[in-house]
Amino acid sequence: MTTTTSTSYRGVRYRESQTRKHGSKPDRYFFIRYKSDGKPKEEGAGWASEGMTSQKASQLRARITENIRLGRRPQSLAEMREMMREAREQAAVEERRAAHAATTLDEFWERHYLPSSTLHKTPQTMRTESGYYAKWIKPVLGNSPLSALTPPLIEQVASSAMTAGRSAATIRHLLAIISQVWGMARNHEIVSGECPCTRIKKPRKDNRRMRFLTESEASTLLAELKKRSQDTHDSALLSLFCGLRAGEIHALTWTDLNFTAGTIYIRDPKNKHSRHAYMTDEVRAMLTERSQVPNGTEYVFPAQNGAKRNWVSDTFERVVEQLGLNEGISDTRQRVVFHTLRHTFASWLVQSGTPLYTVAELMGHTTLEMTKRYSHLSPDTVRAAAMSLQGRLSQ
Repeated sequence: MTTTTSTSYRGVRYRESQTRKHGSKPDRYFFIRYKSDGKPKEEGAGWASEGMTSQKASQLRARITENIRLGRRPQSLAEMREMMREAREQAAVEERRAAHAATTLDEFWERHYLPSSTLHKTPQTMRTESGYYAKWIKPVLGNSPLSALTPPLIEQVASSAMTAGRSAATIRHLLAIISQVWGMARNHEIVSGECPCTRIKKPRKDNRRMRFLTESEASTLLAELKKRSQDTHDSALLSLFCGLRAGEIHALTWTDLNFTAGTIYIRDPKNKHSRHAYMTDEVRAMLTERSQVPNGTEYVFPAQNGAKRNWVSDTFERVVEQLGLNEGISDTRQRVVFHTLRHTFASWLVQSGTPLYTVAELMGHTTLEMTKRYSHLSPDTVRAAAMSLQGRLSQ
């Protein structure tokens, strides 16, 4: 049994190891003894081979007993070690914070935001975001530490875009990108608190598309699309004659088609409710032809891997540019995009005298206010209705 040997220092003892060596002699492990709450207590101070001596152990004991007398911390070696561990961890945290505080927006964009966003955003979205970042955000904020971003600094991005004639929608998109970067940086504990963008007054977004296709333009577009891609042509045809959004078309399954009733069940991903579209002869013929060539999936317009398609093919944009439909047009609301087909559907209906309420139902609008943008296309039915009362009493 190993014996404990007293030293010349009060309350300090040691035991010699039977296996460990310190030089040519057995290693010594030092203990201190003191009273806590009136009870004797013994704690290990450390090995001689690790730098502990009877004098150092005595100094530790003196500190502990003095703290017990004065009611301060630490009041044991265990508590002292725990406080030292906490101090080391806090120092590490502060060191990380200091490093994070120096992380610039550009560094975070390249190291974290781009790699992470690419995994769950579409290629088109990433091209748009990267373009906006390179042109508007990076020149103003790229070299700024994320922790130093302030509303006035971010407003410079909005101001430069506004001065260049960019739309309110573009400016809101720029602020949204900065907000998303901030949110991810907060998750990485690089910044804390609310994003400075929340204190910036955002311009009103006016993204009401007023451009719609003429019958000639629509016919030419469909014909050219058919030469390039049957899928893109069929999707465009469906949007043009049924007013479907791209997301609604991509979500269509074969069970949504009722050829007997001539209806299409639409799951509206935007407004979280459903409605029915109605097959014209053109749509029925197209869907019938597609149904005769099974694609092996539940979707009517699947992606190449058979899964649900998530974006419109670039073929549509290329054909639009080839036909010059956007030539000389800078206002994004006037440019022809896939959504223009849905807008054309509504515009043609209103031009033919269809009541706005009926158009709203077919479009899946949640309020009639959303449909009123087309009212200027309506024949003079309102005036005619009012004038129909003329002379009523005299009759």
